[in-house]
Amino acid sequence: MNNFWRLLGYLKPYRWRVIAAVVLMALITLSAVPMPLLFQYVIDDVFPQKRWSALNWVFWAVIGIHVLRGIVSFALNYLINWLGQRVVFDLRFQSYRHLNRLSMSYYDQRQTGKIMARLTGDIDVIHYMITGGLVTLITDIVTLVAVTGVIFWKDWRLALITLVLVPLYVVVYKLYLKYIRDLSVQLREKWDAMLGTLQEKIAGIGVVKAFVREDYETDRFMQTVKENFALGMKQVHLNRQLGLFVGFVRAVGTAAVWYYGSVLVLGRQMQAGELLAFTFYMNYLYDPAVRVVDFNITLQWAGAAIDRVFETLDTRPDIEDSPNARPMPSMRGEIEFRNVTFGYRPEQPVLKNVNLHIRPGEMVALVGPSGAGKSTLVNLIARFYDVTDGQVLIDGVDVREIKLDSIRRNVGMVMQESLLFSVTIKENIAYGRHDATEEEIVRAAKQADLHDFILSLPDAYDTKIGEDGIKLSVGQKQRLSIARAILTDPKILILDDATSALDSQTEANVQEALEHVMQGRTSIVIAHRLSTVMNADKIVVLDQGEVVDIGTHEDLVNKPGVYRNLYEEQFKSAADLLMVE
Repeated sequence: MNNFWRLLGYLKPYRWRVIAAVVLMALITLSAVPMPLLFQYVIDDVFPQKRWSALNWVFWAVIGIHVLRGIVSFALNYLINWLGQRVVFDLRFQSYRHLNRLSMSYYDQRQTGKIMARLTGDIDVIHYMITGGLVTLITDIVTLVAVTGVIFWKDWRLALITLVLVPLYVVVYKLYLKYIRDLSVQLREKWDAMLGTLQEKIAGIGVVKAFVREDYETDRFMQTVKENFALGMKQVHLNRQLGLFVGFVRAVGTAAVWYYGSVLVLGRQMQAGELLAFTFYMNYLYDPAVRVVDFNITLQWAGAAIDRVFETLDTRPDIEDSPNARPMPSMRGEIEFRNVTFGYRPEQPVLKNVNLHIRPGEMVALVGPSGAGKSTLVNLIARFYDVTDGQVLIDGVDVREIKLDSIRRNVGMVMQESLLFSVTIKENIAYGRHDATEEEIVRAAKQADLHDFILSLPDAYDTKIGEDGIKLSVGQKQRLSIARAILTDPKILILDDATSALDSQTEANVQEALEHVMQGRTSIVIAHRLSTVMNADKIVVLDQGEVVDIGTHEDLVNKPGVYRNLYEEQFKSAADLLMVE
């Protein structure tokens, strides 16, 4: 419930609209009070005395009340929907902004579909609760207060009969609350798991089809749907049990009021019109009371969603600027690893006691078997993660003492898997520099050997490339990523196997362009094909998270070790391929 009150805090900036909504709710409630009195007047006075003129007056009064209720209801619905949409807007904006600030470790531990569910489905549930359930709840509470006063004014004996059973509502509510709440949490978790699986399998539909796993994935998804169905029906069963009990209480109360009211009418202590009016008021009382109990269903369902949204908002980034972090808009590009140990899980280190010094403007290659820790090492430079032990320094300053934006504006990265956005080629290249001129974008594309291909497209640089660059080949996506990194003019350039997807001719062209681009800046190249790093100033060999050798190509190939084994394996593979051809 704490998060529920916290959610209501999002209405604070719009307090005057909230006050106006409450006033309109009160008007709707109060406008219903005269209706039973009019029916009582017609039955007890108009009919017996045949007052035709009074009947006309009642006719226009009923129309007037309904017109008033219609106008007020229209204004209230518009106002409430505005408030609901505004809270949703604020929550979505704040959540998305916060997600962008969270560290990479947050995304390592969660499925994309589950994250999306919190930003979409959970907030949609909150929207429904505000615009539907919450408005109804407030209106019903106002109605209960007003009508309780009216029925005691009408007849205190019947009022007591009506209200004596209300405490049972509270008792039953308390009994069912825990079970319904637990089921709501389970349902949201199952729903997120289903969305996570769905997003993952749709993203990998090519793999599913390639291995003929359509039926298998359908069966797995159906199992998840069945689990959701079973939990949903269990919740429906509990809710209906609660509804049945509420209906029984209402039936007992209605029967008791009618019985005792009839006794009063027969004993001439009450008129028939009064009993009818009281029955109307009793329905005004019981209907809102039932809906207040039913709101528990919405609140429990929405409560789980509210908790999950605020859980995301309360998650703090692992990587943040320290209070004394300083900006470094200009860097020389000197990098040093001092006794660096790191593990995505502290108990499982990926890097172990790494010591490495890279001079400004130096071109360094990182080589080693898959899983040796090469990509992890460069991720520490950009401070996607913080070391478990030791230090990473840029220009002699611990990266934890440099503002994050200073680091990342000076570090350009081209990763193994090129991630592109469903916008134009121009926008993708300029993603890291939105103020880049057309000439600068074209120059970056030429340096990545992409310009001629772009001009061959119908809309050239304004061509939209589809989701994740689906309209481009793997090599073209990689070159576009290289152009994007080049455009930012970084002091430190990191190429994580950036040319692995290119054919030999394109690779040679891009390598020539990259050699020109890397001049005057510190460059770190991760490569599996050793032919691309033979001219490096320094080659660092990693194996099982440790630096096992450092030297030039000539130094390393002429002595036993991991590097020479890799070189001979690649040379043997190339020779075997030539023999086959």
